[in-house]
Amino acid sequence: MNNIILIDDKQSYIDSFVVEARAKNIKVSPANSLEGLKKIIPKFSHNFACVVLDIKCLLTDDQPKEDASFIGDAMQYLDMNSPGFPRFILTGDQSEFDKLKGFYPKEKMYLKTPDDQARLFIDLIECIAQSEILKIKTEHNTVFEIFRQGKMDNAAELLLIKVLKAGLIEKNFVNFRSILAEVRSLQENLYKSINSRNKNVVPDTMFRPNGMIKFNDLMKHLSGNVIPPANPNRTVYQNPTIYQLSNSLYWSCGEYIHDDPNRTYFISDYTIKSLINNLFELIIWSKQY
Repeated sequence: MNNIILIDDKQSYIDSFVVEARAKNIKVSPANSLEGLKKIIPKFSHNFACVVLDIKCLLTDDQPKEDASFIGDAMQYLDMNSPGFPRFILTGDQSEFDKLKGFYPKEKMYLKTPDDQARLFIDLIECIAQSEILKIKTEHNTVFEIFRQGKMDNAAELLLIKVLKAGLIEKNFVNFRSILAEVRSLQENLYKSINSRNKNVVPDTMFRPNGMIKFNDLMKHLSGNVIPPANPNRTVYQNPTIYQLSNSLYWSCGEYIHDDPNRTYFISDYTIKSLINNLFELIIWSKQY
């Protein structure tokens, strides 16, 4: 989970940095250029605590020589595509360091000297410890394992992080609708991901032509061709507890996603937390398929 990005065009420096980082339990994903950074940010930034940028680097992977415009372009790109993403600037050139520090006094900058690099690693360790996303993924490690296994896609992981950041603290009913819609979207994504891996568990016939799930049919199929607590007469893929969790999540979200002028009871944040936990259990259950 202690992942950072390093952008530097000197392979010898990357190699030594990676070795030193590994000794401090930090995993480094390196790239050589702004082009390389763009392949990571913003699509995969949620997998990293921060980025370390060389001041003079390549703009494209095939560029023959480093470019002084790199750092300005890189900072602008980060500001536009991943605002607030922590960054650290590193250089072996004192004059470039002084020049940039004069224009950007608030940037965290370091020279490639033993003392400054030691200071950088202290700050990187602190940044990792404070990373909200990495805290979430560490706390719910068994849930997020499904993404490391490649069984659900990157878009679903981003959506789950969004749900967690909002849903576990939101207390205002008027803001529940969007959270519930995203929770149910993740539930549907889960069944579609199983379908892509194992059509015995979730057959193609469980989906309408528009892609919508035939939810009641799917629940019966997963429970052995019955609705619990009836005795199954075919292969069972989910036990009665998973059935109840899934059923509750699907229909509870559906009820409160839509406006109802006759509604007299308005759920509290406890229901939101409960449904998110239901989703967690379903994700853990789905990993076996």
